[in-house]
Amino acid sequence: MISVESPKITKLKSYIEVNKLDARSRIEEIFLQEFSIIKAKFHFVDIPAPSLLTSQEEFISNPGVYIFYSGEKVIKVGRHLINSRKRAWQHIQDNTKNDYFEMKSLKTDPLANVFLINLKDPKDFHWSAAVEIFLEINLNPLIRSKRLG
Repeated sequence: MISVESPKITKLKSYIEVNKLDARSRIEEIFLQEFSIIKAKFHFVDIPAPSLLTSQEEFISNPGVYIFYSGEKVIKVGRHLINSRKRAWQHIQDNTKNDYFEMKSLKTDPLANVFLINLKDPKDFHWSAAVEIFLEINLNPLIRSKRLG
């Protein structure tokens, strides 16, 4: 009997192959490729997804970009121009999903983290858009932003 792989499985396997490098390392590396000159404007926060609401980390409720990842997988990239933590948590609560992944599963995934690239000064919120678009294009997350196609 010949086994025929579905297009969904083929796409998922291709995604996994492209994303072999540890996601956390890739996120920071790709960010610095483009934004190293203004790195001082940002504060990095890397926390387990279930701790997102309880973290007291400095600048956590500022404008910025959030990246969900687990192991080698970059799951979702997004931004919020006022409070990136709040918007990131909404994805888990609302169970943002596609054919391959449901974000509610991050509540119980021991490898699931959220990497926040938040601005120290809320007046610099416009940088959130540039960083999010750049990372979305270059990280190839499992769940793509609808506004970027």
